[in-house]
Amino acid sequence: MLIVRPVKTSDLPAIEHMAVASGIGVTSLPSNRDKLFERIQMSRDAFGHEAIGEASNDFYMFVLESDGQVVGTASVAASAGFDEPFYSYRSETFVHASRALKVNNRVHVLTMCHDLTGMSQLCGFYVKPEFVEAGGELLSRSRLLFIAGQRGRFGRRIIAEMQGLHDDAGQSPFWNALGRRFFNMDFLQVEQAFVSHSKTFIAELMPSYPIYVPLLPDEAQDAIGQIHPDFERPWQLLTREGFEADHYIDIFDGGAVLTAELDRLKTIEESRSYPVEVAASLPDSAQWRLISNERVEAFEAGIDRVALVEGVAFLHPDTAAALSLKSGDRVRLVSLHSEARSQS
Repeated sequence: MLIVRPVKTSDLPAIEHMAVASGIGVTSLPSNRDKLFERIQMSRDAFGHEAIGEASNDFYMFVLESDGQVVGTASVAASAGFDEPFYSYRSETFVHASRALKVNNRVHVLTMCHDLTGMSQLCGFYVKPEFVEAGGELLSRSRLLFIAGQRGRFGRRIIAEMQGLHDDAGQSPFWNALGRRFFNMDFLQVEQAFVSHSKTFIAELMPSYPIYVPLLPDEAQDAIGQIHPDFERPWQLLTREGFEADHYIDIFDGGAVLTAELDRLKTIEESRSYPVEVAASLPDSAQWRLISNERVEAFEAGIDRVALVEGVAFLHPDTAAALSLKSGDRVRLVSLHSEARSQS
């Protein structure tokens, strides 16, 4: 059975390998051992303390585990840009009009902003390719089950940055047309600078005035709001939840930034907490569901069959053991988006 749990310090080597495998553009999973260790320690601290409410710098990192092997990771930041502004481009329309010439033009512009600062953020998602089908939904939505059970730790709105377009050589058409002109750095270099120095350096060098999109090369315009093929699966999972790509894009590669009202996401809105009864055999009414215990530091989640009978969740002993549950405990359940099944 695949299990999602909080990251441990001993997971660092596995997380390092996945950070390298995730490739270019996943700045929330940096290929930097010291930064990864720092994030693991931040996560351990966040899971280890009592709830202190939203607007904190808490960072929660989860791993997907198969037979003791870490095969995926994903994170949640309680407040994006807690220590500094969270920069993005706001996509909007300016109207240029002349009554005398009878001209009325609507022009697409990009304005650097930090509107998204303070929102909760899903980030750092990666699953080994051979486990994507079996574990992708589990890993992505387990974060939301955790949020549902610990709602006071997170804000009202939530965001998720999607990786934008770039080629195998690390060339980003959006960056090459815009950012490179102010930084004189290629996309790979600026990604490394972000890992080392955060996004504050952007405000020091990038123009604060609007960027008129029609002045950009066609290739850069076409990249605005697009998703890298490697991120199609995360995109599908999040849009099924209720995330939308509306007015914001990433300042580096122009990838879409998804936003949502946290309490209107499918997992948050539809999940329910039930008392547990462990039973050696389950009735025919048992269905495959996402399951999590309601602990914090010892949080665990998986996918298996559960029977709901008169407000009680009946679990097989193997499922209960895998999620550290016993009769009388409480469990949080939600239906699956897909027909995915756990690898048991």
